[in-house]
Amino acid sequence: MRLSIAFVVFSCLLCCGGSSIDPVQVSSEPVQFQTHVIEAEIPGGYAVMVTDMNNDGRPDIVGLTSRIKELPWYENPSWERHVLIDEISGLVNMAAHDVDGDGIPEIAIENEFSMVAANSRGLVSLLRHQGDTRQPWNRMPVDELTTSHHVAWADVDGDGTKELVNAPLIGANALAPKYEDSVPLVYYHVPEDLEGKWERLLIDDQLSGVLHRVRVVQWDDDMREELLTAGFDGITLHDPVGEADEVRWENTRLSRGHKEEATTAGASDVAVGMINKTRMITSVEPWHGNEVVVYTEDESGGWQRRIIYDQLTEGHEVCVGDFNGDGRDDIVAGDRARGEVAGSHVFYAQDDSGAEWLHQDLDPQGMSASGCAVADVNGDGRADIVQIGGATRNIKWYENLGGSSDL
Repeated sequence: MRLSIAFVVFSCLLCCGGSSIDPVQVSSEPVQFQTHVIEAEIPGGYAVMVTDMNNDGRPDIVGLTSRIKELPWYENPSWERHVLIDEISGLVNMAAHDVDGDGIPEIAIENEFSMVAANSRGLVSLLRHQGDTRQPWNRMPVDELTTSHHVAWADVDGDGTKELVNAPLIGANALAPKYEDSVPLVYYHVPEDLEGKWERLLIDDQLSGVLHRVRVVQWDDDMREELLTAGFDGITLHDPVGEADEVRWENTRLSRGHKEEATTAGASDVAVGMINKTRMITSVEPWHGNEVVVYTEDESGGWQRRIIYDQLTEGHEVCVGDFNGDGRDDIVAGDRARGEVAGSHVFYAQDDSGAEWLHQDLDPQGMSASGCAVADVNGDGRADIVQIGGATRNIKWYENLGGSSDL
């Protein structure tokens, strides 16, 4: 496994009048990952999710692609393949949450997706098991909204019950290549009867161009969960406020992201991590872009932007996790390009300011990662990485073996 130092920290001791500066800070070491192939043939792999599908205490893996007409999941630890639903076209995204409290999640899915708005029905559905999770699940309709593309569960009113968030990719009248139209970001309260009407409620109608990702975050100290979106507009915070039965949204752009015109504008994905109890934001920029970016908050409340890597060919998703246990979240960014440049990248925070990062190549040429998840797959207390590849047509679990001191 090849390592390269993206930024090298040099410190020296200078004596003057018997005083010296602070001692050299030791860099946090990378860990070793062991590769496990979960699926070797899933054409055009797009999204991956880690969740306990059968209430046995072990996280399973769900892999999604629009190239086949079924949604499979893989049972931990044998990784036996089961099919949730078949004869379904244009799958694009999914999210898991135990709606009914039986210990097994319901799965929200989106399908009938196309980059051409006129051809993208944007069906949103809920999958529910029928007793045996290894057998096909029941599908219940939720909504139909043009280009529905990303879905998430979030408690937006602080009542302990999560709502379903739906982020279309582009507006109904948008046309390539700039997709100039507004994009609605919406959510739904879960009806008591899951087969009943899911009322569509508006979060934001001022986003424009491409809305690529919505991520659920705990941004402040209230009981509600907030949202971050990434797209042509950059990175936007969506904060639910007001009474629980009259939620309104304060939508604030935190960063423009990559400052060029569409289609090389804004951000492709966003995630929030912690560095020594201080929040940082990381993103891939611009849309399907080449940069891995870190944001840290300054004294005025603004966000300082640092490009820590600019050699992605087609970046897509980013995720975070403390892989070496040093109290600083590290960053995983996939490159879904084809051929020799395909691969994933791990970046280890080297200080508490978010300024210095060590770069590790993960599975070069072996994973053109479109989707990424961080989870403790084998229950050993270490954060692992799960990725799904588009051009490489695979799903892999990268087991965290720890650093050299752990081996």
